[in-house]
Amino acid sequence: MQVDPRKLSKSELERLSRAYIQAFAGVIGPDRDIPAPDVYTNSMIMGWMADEYAQIVGQHIPAVITGKPIALGGSLGRGDATARGGYYLVRHLAADLGLADRMRVAVQGFGNAGQHIARLLSADGHKIVAVSDSEGAVFAPDGLHVDLLLEAKQAGRSVVSTTGRGGHEILPGDIVGTDCDLLVPAALENMIHEGNAASVRARLVLELANGPVTPEADDVLAKGGTIVLPDILANAGGVTVSYFEWVQNRQGFYWTVDEIHERLRAMVESEGRAVWEVAQSRNVTMRTAAYVHALGRLAEAIEAHGTQSFFTS
Repeated sequence: MQVDPRKLSKSELERLSRAYIQAFAGVIGPDRDIPAPDVYTNSMIMGWMADEYAQIVGQHIPAVITGKPIALGGSLGRGDATARGGYYLVRHLAADLGLADRMRVAVQGFGNAGQHIARLLSADGHKIVAVSDSEGAVFAPDGLHVDLLLEAKQAGRSVVSTTGRGGHEILPGDIVGTDCDLLVPAALENMIHEGNAASVRARLVLELANGPVTPEADDVLAKGGTIVLPDILANAGGVTVSYFEWVQNRQGFYWTVDEIHERLRAMVESEGRAVWEVAQSRNVTMRTAAYVHALGRLAEAIEAHGTQSFFTS
């Protein structure tokens, strides 16, 4: 059974959210699996889920769910964490990647992550030349008015409603081939595939969505000289701040937004640098380097357990 959450009333969405926790309460927990928000979920929904879990187990356990409202133990800085992590990564590696001080940026998908990355990059002086959402896309070679785009989305309108005020409508699929320096797929998976990868003109692709580039497209992009900052690194800001929220919930002490941003920046820059160095030393793509880096850590942890450990048997 499938459902489009955008077509549900608020009460229907709440019932669905609580029913989900009723079904999965036995396999989640603060020391087990901890849900976090993703496509078409928000802090309100995560709050309902945390409340439902509390009713089931008979006590308030905020660490079971992340992305909650601040009033229910959520963390400051969670809202833009996915985009902010990607922003910090690009900024840190900009010199290594040979990026210009002022980039032209195309953002595919203008939901939470897409809106925040456009806002952050625009504030640094980069031009957002194209954006798209589920209803269409707009393009302006001299840069779109990001404030108008954000205003439209906050009012529940599509980005195409801003046409005539600095941009013109293009086909949604054409955004992949936009003449730009940075392409940010921030929508759904498999948006850049074998059929359209050759049209990518960007020097850099920042994967804010999960799995937006297929393996076949990866090969095409690599051969064409386009660098892909992979999702497990590029969009890890969201899960990192979810981890920060879990830590704060467990210790009962909450950090300021500046502390959240600084902790996130330090972690993203450290891991981004480590993956970049693996890619350079082994002459592999950033995606392969991220896997090598991650598997190396897992191997060290497994070995540290010893040969008689449950984890290595």
